[in-house]
Amino acid sequence: MSAARQRRPTGGNGAVFVKQYAFNWRRFWAVVVKEFIQMRRDHVTFAMMIGMPLLQLILFGYAINSDPKHLPTAVYSADNSVFSRTIVWGLHNSSYFDITREAKNEAEIQRLLAQGTVQFTVDIPVDFSRKLLRGERPDLLLEADATDPAAIGYAVAAIN
Repeated sequence: MSAARQRRPTGGNGAVFVKQYAFNWRRFWAVVVKEFIQMRRDHVTFAMMIGMPLLQLILFGYAINSDPKHLPTAVYSADNSVFSRTIVWGLHNSSYFDITREAKNEAEIQRLLAQGTVQFTVDIPVDFSRKLLRGERPDLLLEADATDPAAIGYAVAAIN
């Protein structure tokens, strides 16, 4: 019987049995050696395999800023107290934030963030100083434009 006409063993449901081979180190190293021989023959492919990752490493090393500074920030202080002004000046003096706007209301804060004019907004609530004087921990609202996740992480850490 010829090889083309041989029957494959099947199970009772018609499934064909396929013999699975275990991993063979000898075959693996044969393929590795073959690929290195091929790389030696084709210098353009070898240059691309070495050059492209090296180029990406250099470009991305300079292009990605892992410690952003001077992020445009708007502040809305509903509580115009000494404490809120101290926080605003503390943000102003940090190298992470540039206070570009002091908003008149919360709607202006939302508009600036939606337009992309600022990357962060800080909202100081009305009862901030009262809660602080009572010994409570008053909340500040820090809103961020989430298009730059790395900047958000550093800014939140600077606020805390």
